[in-house]
Amino acid sequence: MSSVVIRSRTLDEEVEATTEIVQLQIFTKQEDWEGVFDQIEVWRSTTTSQGPFEELTDEGWKPARIPDNAPDAPTPTEDGRDVVIVGSALQMRVDGTEDILIVFTGTDPLNYGECATQVTDQSAGRLRSYVTSTGVFVVETVKCGTGAVLEVIGGDAAPLLGLSTESPDNVSTGRDSRINLIRGTEEYFFTDLRGSKNYYYRTRFRNRNTLAVSEFSLPFDVRHAPGVSTENLVCGYLDLVRGDGRPLGNQQVKVYNPLIGELVEGKLVTGPQQTKLTDQNGHVEFNLVRGVRYTIAVTGTDLVREIVAPTDTAVKLFPLLGENIGTTDDVFKVQVPTIVYAERRTL
Repeated sequence: MSSVVIRSRTLDEEVEATTEIVQLQIFTKQEDWEGVFDQIEVWRSTTTSQGPFEELTDEGWKPARIPDNAPDAPTPTEDGRDVVIVGSALQMRVDGTEDILIVFTGTDPLNYGECATQVTDQSAGRLRSYVTSTGVFVVETVKCGTGAVLEVIGGDAAPLLGLSTESPDNVSTGRDSRINLIRGTEEYFFTDLRGSKNYYYRTRFRNRNTLAVSEFSLPFDVRHAPGVSTENLVCGYLDLVRGDGRPLGNQQVKVYNPLIGELVEGKLVTGPQQTKLTDQNGHVEFNLVRGVRYTIAVTGTDLVREIVAPTDTAVKLFPLLGENIGTTDDVFKVQVPTIVYAERRTL
């Protein structure tokens, strides 16, 4: 699956803020998706690296909507049930900063459709409301994308309309459109306008027609955002298989940083080794600093090689056991048997 590099900055640089703009730089190998998938999904966890994760993307740009899983507005509009609600209030918060108070007027009882009209009218163009074909009352933002946030913060009208005031059901975030994969393009970007240093992100491929999806990438968090510019980072990968051709998962791979540090952008590249396990497909990835010398080792084997991370900024991904990245001191010689491979076929 794809590799992710994360950059972040707070929305307000003058104060310590819990909300950050988080940019994901997503690297892919064309052979991993060509003919099988055509889009990238982006998912986020606001708790731990194990989830639960929710998708930040959809088939198109979507508003923040409560209930979060409600369908789009039906045509024609629905009236819904009757409710005694005149004089009751509904308190909403938009984008975490702007509070909207809706006070229902008229003569009881009002039906859900009439309540939805009052929410839309009293929000001064910031909210839309409607009733689904199954009678569910829905409120959504006019703005779409990850920058849109909607929260029900109180009011005695909320339970009358079936709206929760308890987390997490009372909060919703908008969604961006899924990223379209382009032949010949290895690097893609996604921006979460309402991210946080405490959130985790992961991605996977999707086919918009068959709905087939790939395995998820490893989760990444903002706290491990790079200390050098992403232009000076490159992703090295390794794929391992057993003697019978099956993927070698859960195999430990180590990348040793240079013992004698090197300066990049005025910063010393040094520190402890990076250690990761291959996933169930035998795949593992490391983000490395361009031009720096590293030692690669596969635990439990005699395989050790010394490489220099590619300096060509056109290279976004490279195999750690590739033929042209070994140093003059590299004792590992890449063995490439002459095999006629079967023609690649699509699903």
